[in-house]
Amino acid sequence: MAVLALVVYQDVKLRLIHILLPVAIFGLGIAINWDLMRFIHMDWISSLLFLALNLLVVTLYFSIKAKRYVNPFDALIGWGDIWFLIALVPLFHFRGYVQFFVMGMLFSLVLFIVMKSIYPKYKTIPLAGFLSIFLIGTTLAQHLTDIDILL
Repeated sequence: MAVLALVVYQDVKLRLIHILLPVAIFGLGIAINWDLMRFIHMDWISSLLFLALNLLVVTLYFSIKAKRYVNPFDALIGWGDIWFLIALVPLFHFRGYVQFFVMGMLFSLVLFIVMKSIYPKYKTIPLAGFLSIFLIGTTLAQHLTDIDILL
């Protein structure tokens, strides 16, 4: 939770995250699920392919829209966001990763709309920070209610 809180702070306040934060999340994810490591390699591959497919679709969408090749990693999506999404892979089985990704993106969009109405200066979504807030919230909800929102 502390590492996720640092991601929130850095991404919302500084608009970037230090590379050690995704590394720490990845390492903690492996440590938390160490007993399951031999069973979930296919989940990792599936989750990474799902993420790659989404990034490919984003690239195609913005390239078609601009009528030229657009590299979304230059200005549209920060590398910290990509590393953060990769770092989360060990925390989930494939189905849970997809659910987290979809629900987290919707949460981030709604939170950005609310934040932009309060603070109009924000032009971009601090995605890693908002996804961290979502993960903190769903994890706390799971521990307090025993309801697993992200299977």
